[in-house]
Amino acid sequence: MKNSSPFPMKSRIVLSISLLLLFAGLYFGGSQLLTEEQSVNESNTIAQSLSQGTPVDFVSQGAESSVNDTDLVATYSQLYGKYQVKVYANRKFSVFTDQEIEALRLEAAALEKLYSQMTLAERTKVKRAAFPFFKLEIGGKTTYKKAEDLTPEERKSLNC
Repeated sequence: MKNSSPFPMKSRIVLSISLLLLFAGLYFGGSQLLTEEQSVNESNTIAQSLSQGTPVDFVSQGAESSVNDTDLVATYSQLYGKYQVKVYANRKFSVFTDQEIEALRLEAAALEKLYSQMTLAERTKVKRAAFPFFKLEIGGKTTYKKAEDLTPEERKSLNC
């Protein structure tokens, strides 16, 4: 008796060619998108400085961004997306250092300033950035904790 395969030879060839084309398309298409994103980021100083982890003061650059309303929304959306990735990536298992939390706080404040420059119609198109940490004064030292890590006593002191 022949060793019958569940797939005939023609199906195997079609499957292997399809997979090869899929991987080639993902590789070349992904590299093209990456180079397009890099060229956009190189021309945008705000996105470039945030991708390097340095906080940006949007108030000084507000006059440039307010020329075109959709540009303000697009800039905010792009920066908000990067901020969300930093804050919520691996949320359950990540432990932030004090410097990282302070950098996130400054980014949230910068996003808040940019959000306040938008009109009401523009604000309906985007979500407001939220800082996910609570500021606590313990023994004269300022610390930050996530909401799920707060003890009942700390919640009571923060009135939440």
